[in-house]
Amino acid sequence: MNEKMPAVLNFAPEPFSVELCEIPVPEIGESDVLFAVQAVGICGSDLHQFTGKHSWKVNYPVVLGHEFSGTIAKAGRSVRGFKEGDRVVSETAAVIDEASPFFRQGLYNLDPNRLGFGYGVNGAMTRFVRVPERCLHHIPDQLSFEKAALTEPCCVAYNATCVNSHVRPGDAWLSLDRGRSAFCARCWQRSQAPAISW
Repeated sequence: MNEKMPAVLNFAPEPFSVELCEIPVPEIGESDVLFAVQAVGICGSDLHQFTGKHSWKVNYPVVLGHEFSGTIAKAGRSVRGFKEGDRVVSETAAVIDEASPFFRQGLYNLDPNRLGFGYGVNGAMTRFVRVPERCLHHIPDQLSFEKAALTEPCCVAYNATCVNSHVRPGDAWLSLDRGRSAFCARCWQRSQAPAISW
């Protein structure tokens, strides 16, 4: 494919080094899909990269965006669980080391060597993204793409508040953040315990 597509590109570490430009439509491998983006969220980390106030390594230039939903435009030859036209969301870990101890324990999200969409590899603030099949999850027809794009912050919040915390019914807790993940965390926590929230 020699087609071009518009993309929101973070091209340097200096503040406000983001521009709308044309990039090639990505080629896919055998176990990848060409993901047609229908909705993408703007995370606080996207804003930190935009303002140059982030604390993580970024592979410049890179297309922003890691909270996204859409459809499969094309599937690689080895892809078995998904087909063209399927409605999907993607996890954020685009590149992982399957030999890593973190991966073997189901904690690949904690591996410092993983590369995520929007900072390590091109993200979803564009028309098409190359996504490995292992990152994909089907979404129901009745769920809007806009709501489906909230899957990642909701999962982050669920993991933090319901899986990795020790908050139990009757406990009081305090939330100081105002982002989408914090909002989702408050919703999950309210299902677990009363809240003190600012």
